[in-house]
Amino acid sequence: MNGKNKKMNEVERIKIEFANLGGMLASRLSLSPIVGQIYALLYLSKEPVSLNEMVEKLGISKASASINIRYLESWGAVKKVWVGKGRKDYYMANSNVLEIFMNRFIKRFSDILEEVNKFERKVLSGGDRFIKERWNELRTLYMFVIDKLFEVREYDKKKE
Repeated sequence: MNGKNKKMNEVERIKIEFANLGGMLASRLSLSPIVGQIYALLYLSKEPVSLNEMVEKLGISKASASINIRYLESWGAVKKVWVGKGRKDYYMANSNVLEIFMNRFIKRFSDILEEVNKFERKVLSGGDRFIKERWNELRTLYMFVIDKLFEVREYDKKKE
């Protein structure tokens, strides 16, 4: 094996090891490990990667790769790019991890806020003062966290 191939194999080994680490991290965050593996693989790839390459490198099914890449696309974590090599779809990672995290986190909090608002109407229509006080404490904390998340997202946008 010549030096260039040896270096290429080492780079590919590191990508796969990083992808496995990404899968483990995703799993600990209650996400699909495959989401983490795919994102990590794309994050360390200089060139666009096809679904077939993901399947081959990660040892996953094409259906699973397809489902999980769409999930990542919906977050803005990856995007489909055109490569003049036939009809295959190729993907690249959004390298701004903070932006992805913030958008995902804010989306989850916004979804929770809808449920919180429904519950709040029940709490406020009741007469128990203690529950109302506790509710207001939690609501204040919740709104503080949301405001800080938006501040972090705006800070990240200003860096660009």
